[in-house]
Formats: sequence, structure tokens, C-alpha cells
Amino acid sequence: MSAIITSADQILHDAEAGRVDSRTAAGSVPSSFEWLFVITGGLAFFLPLVWWIGEDELLANERIHWYFWASALISSPHVYSTYVRQYRKTREGKISWWLGLPAYLGMVIALVGISWAGYYVEVITAVNVWQSFHYLRQTYGVGCLYGGQKILDATDRRIRWWAYHLCFPYLILGRWDMLYDAWGGKSYELIPVNVDDMLLRWLGLVAIGGIYLQLVLEARSLLKNGRAYRPTGLVCFIVFLGVHWYGFTVLSHYQRGFFTVTIFHALQYLALVWVVERKHYIDRGFKVLELVPNFFGFALFWLVLYGLGYGWEQKVTVALSHWWLMASSILLAAISAHHYTVDSFLWRRSVGR
Repeated sequence: MSAIITSADQILHDAEAGRVDSRTAAGSVPSSFEWLFVITGGLAFFLPLVWWIGEDELLANERIHWYFWASALISSPHVYSTYVRQYRKTREGKISWWLGLPAYLGMVIALVGISWAGYYVEVITAVNVWQSFHYLRQTYGVGCLYGGQKILDATDRRIRWWAYHLCFPYLILGRWDMLYDAWGGKSYELIPVNVDDMLLRWLGLVAIGGIYLQLVLEARSLLKNGRAYRPTGLVCFIVFLGVHWYGFTVLSHYQRGFFTVTIFHALQYLALVWVVERKHYIDRGFKVLELVPNFFGFALFWLVLYGLGYGWEQKVTVALSHWWLMASSILLAAISAHHYTVDSFLWRRSVGR
């Protein structure tokens, strides 16, 4: 179920295009809520807990099924928040209704066919590679949204794009190489990849080039803006690099890194949707209770995911274990792929706030 997690693949593209570089989602200066949960993804609250639980306990899953509960309690609200925004944008005519239930059912049918053909594990591996890219793109989008300056030109935005994206190959391939080492080269639900060490070193140098470009961007911004310069964009880049380097490449903290990236991504996305959607509904004069969108719908969505995920974790009964395992895997994987696909449309500049 961890694959449910993703990022807004083209999050607030109007920020990347320079339409809102001088302001954030809620105003000219990020609020305390945005600092704690959007920019830093709630790290101050959950990272000490993840470290306290420890690597051995997370790996053993003896007292609590950590993977299941983290996904159910953290991932499902963030995925549901995507559908809340999707519902509003579909109703406004900004995105097609085909991206809703028809697209999801199409993905379920496609996965059934892929499973029948014997390529399910390969496709799920590809979906999880997409997941890694999706995580990274979300933090890039947040960097675009909150990294604005009073004076920020097209060259600055291109530098920012390259600064982030030059780090992507090392982080994505580093994650799969780390999985290969952590699993001893064995495949479980995914196929790990033993990436050549020399290639990783070269990609590490490319990533260092990205870091250098971010520093160049900050120097340019400081020179052009003087006292009006804001270091928020630098903080966003540091968080992006630090969280994903820790979660994707540090073998000794493989379990803790996994949970750190998982929870960070989900909380950041959920908080950003909350900021954007809440402002929309407040501007329309809605009352406080009406800011919680379709609570019954969320409860139903959570219960369905709970049933599928619990069956997947416990393997239900011996008689049904194989079929239930495959059914729940397909339905959950389809939610992951659907979530990623919807996000790639939902945050485009043409869709707006």
C-alpha cells in the first residue's frame, strides 16, 4: 500500500512559469502551518518518533504492522485529498471526468490483464519507479511555489529547474540500488536493481552540479533583491535533498528512511491541498464545518482501503489467500497509478488554483 503515495507531478505549474513567484499559496509570507507541514513536511513531529521506534522494530513488525498502519493512517488521507481537489476541478470543468472512475477502472482491467500475462511484478516495479519521481517532483513544486523572490526572472527559473532535476537520477537509481543491497538481491513485491557503482559516482557528481546551481541561484537572488531576499527557496531545496538522500540511499537506515520519506510526502501533500482548498472555500463564504469535504466519503474510502490492506497484510484465510492477495494488490496498485496520473493533470497551470 506504500505505493499509494505520491506527489503532485506538476504541482502548481503556474509557480514554475513565474505567475506567482512573488507570493505563496496563502500570502506573501509562509504561515507557521506552511513552514511546519508544507515546506518541512511535518519532520519536526514525526522524525523523532521514527528514530525512537528504531530500525530493528520497523524491520521485524512484531508488535505492530508498521507498513500497514502508516499507510492507512497517513497515506489514505493524502490520497483522498487528491480526489477532493479532483472533484472540485471536474465540477468546474477544468479537468475531464474521464480521469475519475473510468480511468481507475481502466487501470484495474489493465493490471488484471498484465497479471494474467505474468508481468505483474515488472509493472509494479515500474509504478514504484514512477513513485520515486513523483516524490521528487512534489518537492520541486513546493520549491517553485515557496521559493519566489521580488525579482526572479526566466533565467532564475531555468536554473532552479536544473538544480532540482540534476539530482533526480542519483536519488532514483540510488534508491533501487539500496533496495538491492537491503534485500540481498532478492525480489519481493518489487524487483531491485544492482546499479553499477561507477554510474552512481558519476550521477553523484551530476547531483553536486545541481547543488552548485542552487547556490548560484541563491547568490543571484541575493544580489538582485538585497534586503528583500528570502531564503525560503534554499530551505525547500535543503529539505528536498536531505529527506530523499536519507530515505533513498542510506542503507543502515533503510527502514527509518522509508518511513521518513513516506510520511514526509503524505503530510506535505495533505497540508498543501488543505492550504489551497481551504482558501478557496473561505473565499466563497463557506462555514468552518463545511471546510471538511465529504467526511462520509472519506470514511468510506478509508474503510475500503483498510479492508484491502488488512487482507493483504494478514493473507485472510488459507482458502482465499491467493485470490484475495492478488485482488487487493491489483486494486491498491491501481489506486497508486491513478493517483499519480490524476496529479499530472490536477496541478497544471491551466487548471489554476
